[in-house]
Amino acid sequence: MKIQLIQKDFCFQSRNYSFLIPTFDTSNIFSCEFDKDIYMIFGNQRSLQYLAGIMLLAAENKDKIIYLTNMQKNLPEHLHRFSQHTNNNEIVLLHHSLQLNISAWKNLKHKLNKLKGNMKSFIFNPRKFTNLDYNNYKHFNFSENKDKILIRCKYNTLFLIGSKMVFEYASGTFEPLSRTGASYFLKYKGHDHDHLDILTNRNQGLCIDFYDQDLWDKQAVK
Repeated sequence: MKIQLIQKDFCFQSRNYSFLIPTFDTSNIFSCEFDKDIYMIFGNQRSLQYLAGIMLLAAENKDKIIYLTNMQKNLPEHLHRFSQHTNNNEIVLLHHSLQLNISAWKNLKHKLNKLKGNMKSFIFNPRKFTNLDYNNYKHFNFSENKDKILIRCKYNTLFLIGSKMVFEYASGTFEPLSRTGASYFLKYKGHDHDHLDILTNRNQGLCIDFYDQDLWDKQAVK
């Protein structure tokens, strides 16, 4: 698969920043806080495949911040029961080593939106890390392992802060869900999902969930 990106580089408060902003349709991606420090990301088939690519993009770009924007401002009514609030969060991915000052995000975003940037492209295989087994994941069980995703939610933005390995491993969960989600819903009327808690920081949780707004609306009419 291939995604188009806009790269924007600039200096802010004596630090250089480099952003990659995907241009694909993000209107079917939703994220929210389900409970304290428990977060959810929803997407339809295409969106989940793109999200796999975004994880791989983050893994391969240690010096860049990946920013998913132009999403719907509010969650669909179907998803209100999964969230403490009705707003939809934008998503940012970056490496721990960048040490982003999240408190400065609003000012960073303001400057970012003023820049035009340059077009880039990224080719990826969403199934690259779908066949991992227990032996691949077991080292994440050790409490001393710091190679996990730290989650922060501020300014209506979900920040996923990780490393090359953890982003790669996380990418492998999206594509299988994109293929099974619709049939699962039609059969059971429930949400097919996958928990990534083993990959997240202690006392935090992340769940990815198949959600197709058009499919849900059609079933509601019946």
